[in-house]
Amino acid sequence: MKNSLFKDKSYGFFVTLALIAVTVVAAIVYTVLYNGSRYFSAPATGFLLGGAVVALAMCFTKAAKWACAVLALADFIGLLFYIYGIYFYVSVVMVGIQASTFNWQFQLCTVLFAALLVVNVVNVFLKQVKEKEE
Repeated sequence: MKNSLFKDKSYGFFVTLALIAVTVVAAIVYTVLYNGSRYFSAPATGFLLGGAVVALAMCFTKAAKWACAVLALADFIGLLFYIYGIYFYVSVVMVGIQASTFNWQFQLCTVLFAALLVVNVVNVFLKQVKEKEE
């Protein structure tokens, strides 16, 4: 017996739900690792969480096919704010003023943000809602 909530959803819809969960995890990880430091960007976390909430709400309305695009846009804007918040650290490491290598926190957050960007772009092209059979 299929749930009527998911009866018209396609595989892209479930990828979107998984991406919403990963987005929330990325926001939590970034906040835990950088909160209180000069490299923390509150708008980055805000866009990640806000985009996840809006996309999740859209998933269960008639606008479900646009949830992936909203999530991708919010994650991209979050990435831009992350770059803006962390660029001084990158420049310090690149010039070799304070550190010779990037720390694991930076590497983890950068991989999370970059992976979100790539998978969101791929997900935008996946079918989100099944075509209606007539």
